[in-house]
Amino acid sequence: MTMLVKESKTYGNISNRNTKMPGTTFAIDAFACNVGSNLALNPNTPCFACYARKLQKLRPRVDQGWKSNLSKWKQAKPEDWEQAMTLQILRYNTDGFHRWFDSGDLQSVGMLQSIVNVCLMTPNIKHWIPTQERGVVKQFKKLGGVIPDNLVIRVSASLLNGAMPKGFANGSQVFTKGYAPKGKECKARTRGNSCGKCRSCWNKSVEFISYPKH
Repeated sequence: MTMLVKESKTYGNISNRNTKMPGTTFAIDAFACNVGSNLALNPNTPCFACYARKLQKLRPRVDQGWKSNLSKWKQAKPEDWEQAMTLQILRYNTDGFHRWFDSGDLQSVGMLQSIVNVCLMTPNIKHWIPTQERGVVKQFKKLGGVIPDNLVIRVSASLLNGAMPKGFANGSQVFTKGYAPKGKECKARTRGNSCGKCRSCWNKSVEFISYPKH
């Protein structure tokens, strides 16, 4: 049976309202991050000043929506969740780029596998996952998981001004004032906090990206 868009939203919501970046996004509760919740206790990490957590505290509707997305994923059969996300991405994405987790992070190997399945069902969309969950990514690969060509997983440096995480093809860091950015510097702040025409985050040939600390 073919799923309707209205039904697909009972499994969570894909958004096309992120004004900074192109395409669509998917967000969950930032307070549910596994690695990130521990890093958030350390002022020397990018997670300590997490913008998503601040937004959840300021905007109850955002908090409710992101928590709902996580809850619906937990309750759903993986194949139903995958179909719902695929349907919404194909329906709402108009320029070929999708970001997973503008809030929150990977919850498990199973979630990563489901995202990979969505990528395979949307071959004309370029997908990007920023993550601190290096253990999840390693376990996925150890179990024989294959990352499709249209998915970039950027493993984030755990510390501010950190080096490229070892053992991964793509990574990122957050750099602070007085430190030189490494690799490709994100220039969104010079464009009114917008990606503009830049699509480096989705580009596998861009090994390392540096984001300025907000």
